[in-house]
Amino acid sequence: MLAILSLAACDDKNRLVAPAGDHAVLEQLAEAYRNVGEKYPVQPQAMPPGGRKEFVDKVFTLAGYHYSATLIAMGQSAADSSNQEQRDLVELLLLPVKGVSNEVRADLYTDDELVAMQRLQINFR
Repeated sequence: MLAILSLAACDDKNRLVAPAGDHAVLEQLAEAYRNVGEKYPVQPQAMPPGGRKEFVDKVFTLAGYHYSATLIAMGQSAADSSNQEQRDLVELLLLPVKGVSNEVRADLYTDDELVAMQRLQINFR
């Protein structure tokens, strides 16, 4: 059991956060979005919330980043809502919850992720 917890702790430390405001990172994510999108029969916006979350998670993974870690980091940062690259990243991060009730969000996300989303939605109106 201790070995499993140790591996989980190591995995948490190795979660790569997508840097905010980096145009090259957005290009990587856009390419991953296209590649992942080819494997789905519908556009992400037409998917149920859980499917959108899975889709976005796969996009971040394919681009070499961790969705949840990036979401939490962006929620904790002093993000600049006037920076278009940051706005684009936040739009992707929040794609799974667009038009979704708080109850559905609570079923899909951790408390830390929910707090990050709330901060991002306030800062990037």
